[in-house]
Amino acid sequence: MKEIYIGINWEQNSTAALMVDGKILGCISEERFTRIKNDERYPYNAINWLLKNFRISKKDITAICFISEAWTPAYILTRHYTKMNVDDYIYEQKKIWYPRLYKNKKISQLKVFKDRIDTNQYPGKKYWEKNIQILNKKTDHSSNKELIEIGKKIRKEVVGIHLGISENKVKFIDHSTGHVFYSFFALGRIRKTISISLDAFGDFINYKVVKFYLKNKQIQTKEIVKGGNFIIARLYRYITLILGLKPNEHEYKVMGLAPYAKKQYFEETTKLFFSLQDVKGLKFHNKKKIPDLYFYIKELLDGKRFDAISGALQDYTEKLINKWIKNILKKYKFENINLAGGVAMNVKNNLTISEQKKIKNVYIPPSPDDSSQAMGACYVYYFKKFNKQPKPLKNAYLGYQINNELVRNIIKKIDKKKYQIVTKNINEKAALMLADNKVLARCAGRSEFGARALGNRSIIANPSNVNIKKIINEKIKNRDFWMPFAASVLDKYSKKYFKLNGHIENYKYMTSCVKTKSNFVEKLKAGIHPYDNTCRPQIVTKKDNLEYYNLIKKFGENTSIYALLNTSFNLHGYPLVNNEKDAVKVFEMTDLDGLILENYLIIKKFN
Repeated sequence: MKEIYIGINWEQNSTAALMVDGKILGCISEERFTRIKNDERYPYNAINWLLKNFRISKKDITAICFISEAWTPAYILTRHYTKMNVDDYIYEQKKIWYPRLYKNKKISQLKVFKDRIDTNQYPGKKYWEKNIQILNKKTDHSSNKELIEIGKKIRKEVVGIHLGISENKVKFIDHSTGHVFYSFFALGRIRKTISISLDAFGDFINYKVVKFYLKNKQIQTKEIVKGGNFIIARLYRYITLILGLKPNEHEYKVMGLAPYAKKQYFEETTKLFFSLQDVKGLKFHNKKKIPDLYFYIKELLDGKRFDAISGALQDYTEKLINKWIKNILKKYKFENINLAGGVAMNVKNNLTISEQKKIKNVYIPPSPDDSSQAMGACYVYYFKKFNKQPKPLKNAYLGYQINNELVRNIIKKIDKKKYQIVTKNINEKAALMLADNKVLARCAGRSEFGARALGNRSIIANPSNVNIKKIINEKIKNRDFWMPFAASVLDKYSKKYFKLNGHIENYKYMTSCVKTKSNFVEKLKAGIHPYDNTCRPQIVTKKDNLEYYNLIKKFGENTSIYALLNTSFNLHGYPLVNNEKDAVKVFEMTDLDGLILENYLIIKKFN
């Protein structure tokens, strides 16, 4: 009998993963099917796709592994992550969190946002209306321990309605353990390794360090430290809101703004942050008891420059976390660090960690935020059941496979007066177009899991043409002008272009930054940060993505630059394109010059 697990993250960016006999076969987020970014609804379509694509019968499922024990559907029912705007989040702070934290009142999210409740989502209106009556009577946030069993009951019932799964097959996995195990088992490197989870909240813990080691040829784990008062993730969330951006989504924009800030403007603000929390030994130490960060920070930063705020926040993040990690390394002798949790999405902080002298490698797996917890839950359950190492991820191409027959049907129907269709030597033709400063999209093979485009659902361009950034920003992506693009670089040239801190395996997924060597800044100018010349690279190998590798190689043969500017193939505010129809739709709506669609290159004739 095969061990077949479905891992589920049902919260922001709901995601499902399939593990068979210790190997992750697929992982995909609900947003890819619904086309609603960060869709928090039950991942009905994602689960169905996994079962259909890998020919798994519902009756053969061994276990359903939900991440997090503490959970309620209040945010899901009010569409907290997808339907709320900045004004809504400010209203939420005033009407829900202020009375909860300052006046000790029991406030229901569902009551305050009763006009926002979406009962039409799966499994339907009748089911949700029954449960809303129960939740309305309580503080319906997941931090309310009284609701843990109610949250488990709802998840058991919903997955039972969907898959006919008996309750004894439904498992609930500790949140921070999911992050830690994902960061470790996605790579599987054991020697002198610790795994770290850093995030905002999850089962009442938001930082954890675990040692993995071999004893009698068996992998053992030892918890080094954990706690629930780590400030950075929540600080980033509320400062994002204070700066007029959307929390839980636009934190990366604050990070992207930080390098523009001058030290003389943000030094004093960094000190203000240190007055809140510092490091004492292996723990984070609160210097002040603050009921709520949002209102306190808003007053603390009143009158501060926007760039100084972002610069100080990033400076504080790097200094606080690096100080903490240095203390860990003083006591425990490790060379390698695996990192996951929402804070691991901060690529600039990951760079500063990798620069510590005692560290050889810092590995951050694909999208280490909560979306990857669908895989983390499977890793935890498999390891604890068998005390056996699951198989590591080979790459991040875990989603929808482009269908050749559907592509052929699209090509047949396409208007040949408007588009030229290339069927032979498409990499050669595409490389020439890129060298001629055309902007292309590539939709081929299986889609990447997570937020980073890794060549299969990417917009690509010449990285040496700095003017191309404006074209992509204004005519295609509608991105914020200060945000940097990234670069895909062939493995052979990665050490030539960048100062790498560790093995190239650490740089496969755009989860860390590197410093660009000065003599290659001009050649990569459009694919690096314009102010500090750091790059968030994807190092491409033949093994991981042969066709994309060959395209970059052809471009290099024409230009002597073995790299491409790479950004996600989507419109701003929407998820990455998933399938053939999504790709063609975005291609037609924008000023892209061409589209590589599996084995075809579609070129606009009049662009």
